[in-house]
Amino acid sequence: MNKKRIVKLCCFGLVFLLFLGGVSAFLQVNSFADGLRIKGFYLEPENSLDVVTIGASETYTAIAPGMLWDEYGFTSYDFSTAGSPIAIVKSQVKEVLKHQKPKLIVIELNGALQKNDSYQTDENRLRKYIDNMPWSENKVETISELIPKEEQINYFVPFLKYHSNWQSWDTCLANLYVQSRMYLEGGSGLKGFQTYSDKTMASSEVLDVANDRTTLSLTDMSEYYLRDLLQYLKDEKIDNVLFIRIPHRITKKTYPVYQRANEAEKIIKEYGFSYVDFETQKEAIGLDMTEDFYNDHHMNLYGQEKFTKYFGKYLVEHYGLNESEHSETVVKAWDRAAGETDECLSYTRKMLEKKKKATINEGWKELKKYDLDFSTDKSK
Repeated sequence: MNKKRIVKLCCFGLVFLLFLGGVSAFLQVNSFADGLRIKGFYLEPENSLDVVTIGASETYTAIAPGMLWDEYGFTSYDFSTAGSPIAIVKSQVKEVLKHQKPKLIVIELNGALQKNDSYQTDENRLRKYIDNMPWSENKVETISELIPKEEQINYFVPFLKYHSNWQSWDTCLANLYVQSRMYLEGGSGLKGFQTYSDKTMASSEVLDVANDRTTLSLTDMSEYYLRDLLQYLKDEKIDNVLFIRIPHRITKKTYPVYQRANEAEKIIKEYGFSYVDFETQKEAIGLDMTEDFYNDHHMNLYGQEKFTKYFGKYLVEHYGLNESEHSETVVKAWDRAAGETDECLSYTRKMLEKKKKATINEGWKELKKYDLDFSTDKSK
């Protein structure tokens, strides 16, 4: 085979791989909002974030980074996905520290508190994070550690998983459109937060747990991954970490989750890390169990505003985050994010007043303009 033919074959192979990569990226949509939330993190300027929050859906529905900037002057990002298991948090911390030097990493515990070990291995939950990570040594290690060997090829070659998404080309196109807008605007306008224009009554009587310290054991796998995370943090001397539990409406059905949180608190303190249980501070926060929740697991717009302000004040008082300094470019970007957050919350408030239910996330501008529905997976 002559050199010219070899060069042609190599060029064809390269073009084919680039084409396949482009098609794969277009079709790779497993959760619209989660994908944008993870990808948006990597658009943040290096070492520009003071706080990064990691957790599941109650994290990004409780904390509005734009509001924290407007009220207290520190930057933050909701680096979370719906139904996120504790198994992926170590990988997320590694990603954070590759790109940022935050004063504080906040980890919400929901992913360690579920009743079945299958929560840690559920493909849908794992993919929301793993599929949206950029390729790196950490991504390869994450796949190798968490995914059964026979299934790993579908993570290394996503086209094998998502090739049939051409049937949902409109969703793929919407994802590409919002993602492109986000890139052109220089990053995420909402910094990962999401809210709901809805409120509901509690599914049953809401329990008062302010003085309740009873415990329930974690599942074997949940405890393993929690301890593995804590040992990693300790070994790497990563001590700027705060573990929290965000408020929920606790009912008889969800009470065991609260008891597991109390058990997790003991384990966390065993390793010398800080933990704050905001479940026991609902009265101080001013939360209304009827008006401030979308469902038993998530706060709506009203609850989010109350909690964000309370949480921000706590971080200022205990971690001195109001002393943050940033470049003029970063300040301008965050002033824009605060303005967009305020516009988004005003839009959500109007939707609530009209009793029009919607999931409000990074695609809210398109939702408003074209009356679209960019709902996301609400799995716990």
